Amino acid sequence: MFAAIVVVGTVVLPPLFHLLMAFAIAWTLHEFFAMSIGKGGFPAERILAILSAELLYAFLVLYKTGIITQFSLIAVPFIPVFLLMIIPIWHKDHSNHGKLAYIFAGLGYIGLPLSLVPVLQYHSGEQDGWLILGLLLTIWVSDVGAYFIGTALGQKPNSIKLAPAISPKKSIWGLIGAVIFGIGAAIAFHYLGVFDWPVWHCVAIGALASLGGLLGDLVESMWKRYFGVKDSGNLIPGHGGLYDRLDSAIIALPIITVYLAAAGLLL
Repeated sequence: MFAAIVVVGTVVLPPLFHLLMAFAIAWTLHEFFAMSIGKGGFPAERILAILSAELLYAFLVLYKTGIITQFSLIAVPFIPVFLLMIIPIWHKDHSNHGKLAYIFAGLGYIGLPLSLVPVLQYHSGEQDGWLILGLLLTIWVSDVGAYFIGTALGQKPNSIKLAPAISPKKSIWGLIGAVIFGIGAAIAFHYLGVFDWPVWHCVAIGALASLGGLLGDLVESMWKRYFGVKDSGNLIPGHGGLYDRLDSAIIALPIITVYLAAAGLLL
């Protein structure tokens, strides 16, 4: 169901995709805060962090579509961040204030990357749903490659493990599988007309999507191991939480955005 909404929303109904992204930002942050802080701590600060990410996403959509023309208004999404920094001053109990770091970590690590999606979706000033869909599918295809190649070859005794202290099952074979599948998907999207960049840029995008996706997976594994949880939530029966599904994209999409901007491929 989630995948179907992504496909329809990105290509046919952008407002539906925006609603989905607004929900994804809020719920993924909620799952991260529940995992790191617990279900009841710092409610006002959580709301402000989510509000800041949502406002940034909304601003970028409105700015990239020309509804808002003053870029200086980007300051508005950061007002909740300012409040987030000063509200704890009036807390009666300061013993748990160390956990506030997780609020800022979640905002920077999850809220900011997901809020930047409109930079890709409206890179030319007009809706390009096929581009964002192609990038998401490239990331997810690389995940599939990592799983199947890693499962088939990564259990050999001499397999090099990528991060055994965090995720003992992830091996160099999974990385190789991710890169092969990711590059293959990006090249396929090039010839299908989804990615209109030179093919060597598509190879780079496929590799970056794979490496960023695997890094995102490892970062989430690190958090879950540290906090002693198996899944980030139970929103998707049998698949854990929404954070579990978006962990790869959270790291991969910003890396791809920086590459495209540096290469002059974002208008």
